[in-house]
Amino acid sequence: MEKTVLVTRPLPAATRTADRLRVQGYVPLLLPLTEIVPLNPAVPEGTFNAFVATSANALVHASEALLAPYLQLPCFTVGEATADAARARGFETVTTGDGDGESLAETIIEELCSSDSLLYLTGHVRSPGFERAVAKAGFRCSSISVYDTISVSYTTEFLTKMLGSRNIDCCLLYSRMSSGVLSTLAEAAGLTHLFDKTLFLCLSQRIADDLKGFNKPSVRIARRPDEDALFDLLEGTQDDR
Repeated sequence: MEKTVLVTRPLPAATRTADRLRVQGYVPLLLPLTEIVPLNPAVPEGTFNAFVATSANALVHASEALLAPYLQLPCFTVGEATADAARARGFETVTTGDGDGESLAETIIEELCSSDSLLYLTGHVRSPGFERAVAKAGFRCSSISVYDTISVSYTTEFLTKMLGSRNIDCCLLYSRMSSGVLSTLAEAAGLTHLFDKTLFLCLSQRIADDLKGFNKPSVRIARRPDEDALFDLLEGTQDDR
């Protein structure tokens, strides 16, 4: 029997994930729990030695006017998806970190001078790990929030009809916010029991830690914070068929 996989990431990325799941023989259920809202930040003053992005969304939603003055700078990113987004927007020199923001900070500390100034393109909601690490090392880091992430709400009737229609074998969780929103919605609707046999596949331990209200949830953590690593975990569940 085909496995049903709940996709919680925002649109339009959720649609791309669903297509990828179908190709691999899974049945996707789309339940976007967050929404990306573009912001309109001012172009910062001053000069910078390097450009940083830890999210592909930051690059996707940045305006041409904002990016144009910095395309010649070395660009540091987390994950191949963010690196691809940087190249697509015109950055030529892109260095990719394999881990999270803290790991990227270690790469920057190794490759740049501690007195350098960084321009950090990011979302309004973010982990403070990267900024703390580079500030501690002596870097000047100016951040620009180019998008916000807000939660999406659903009625109990909708959730009951959608989630109760078939067993949810796996759930893909990409952010702490989506993990928290799922927990809140399921508990408020009295539907946490629908996830008793669900395997939660999470991009990080922090995301898993924000799963609340479920009965001893079964969790697996991706080796890297990217979707390919989540699909590696999913592939590892094939033996459970």
